[in-house]
Amino acid sequence: MTVVEAEASPRRTPPRRDGVASQWGGSGLFTQTIALTGRSLRPYMNAGVIIVTFVEPLVMLLMFAGVLKVLGEAPGMSKDMAYIDGLAPAIMIITAVAAGAQAGNGLINDLRNDVITRFHTLPINRFSVLLARSFADAARSLYQLIAVAVLAALIFGFAPPGGVLGVLGAIVMSLLVGWSMSWIFIMMAALLRNGDVLRMITTLLTFPLLFASNAFVPPESMPTGLRVIAQGNPISYANDAVRSLVAGNASVMELLTTVAVCLALVCVCAPISKRSFRVM
Repeated sequence: MTVVEAEASPRRTPPRRDGVASQWGGSGLFTQTIALTGRSLRPYMNAGVIIVTFVEPLVMLLMFAGVLKVLGEAPGMSKDMAYIDGLAPAIMIITAVAAGAQAGNGLINDLRNDVITRFHTLPINRFSVLLARSFADAARSLYQLIAVAVLAALIFGFAPPGGVLGVLGAIVMSLLVGWSMSWIFIMMAALLRNGDVLRMITTLLTFPLLFASNAFVPPESMPTGLRVIAQGNPISYANDAVRSLVAGNASVMELLTTVAVCLALVCVCAPISKRSFRVM
């Protein structure tokens, strides 16, 4: 009996893959972010959540536009614009920042539910988890911002000189402000990893930012100490940019400054968030 021995072919060594390709497999950062954003948006598709999300801006409009309408006669208020035309943009900023503040709480909830632990075992770019969290809350605030504009027009006669284009520009600018602010809370969530502490810090941070600003009354009508705070408050500058858009007299420099500050905030907070998220 003759035994024919086939020559053993040399074992091939698989090519070495370094960097992102070896770590994350086939899909890229963009694809993973889109998929995870859809996952983060699913809880917001619940009928009860949609109703509450719609009611929030309605309550703010009824409360601030109704109760504070008398402030339209306050010294320093612009006589060229109705009070609701100046208030609605401020409520857009408040709505966007409040939605951005929820991004940190969403990350904490994922951590409590061991979702983050599962993500760490999957071949995904961990930064896509943070991006998806920020985009999901921005998408939620978009729905609220549209509701603010529509409800203000239907109930209080919101009809700014800038027209529809001005309102659309105000919505986009508010989205950018809220999205950039969300990275502050994502960073704190990644650093603290404690929902109770994060909620307290969020309250302490957002209330002075939103209410110690020019959102409801001009700084000129405030006491001296509060006026200094309001004039240096970044939310006041965001309010000015959004109001100038709805008024139809926005300057390029004012808009570029607001965009630059928002992007600078993301550039500072996002790397810290990414580094802290790696060791979760």
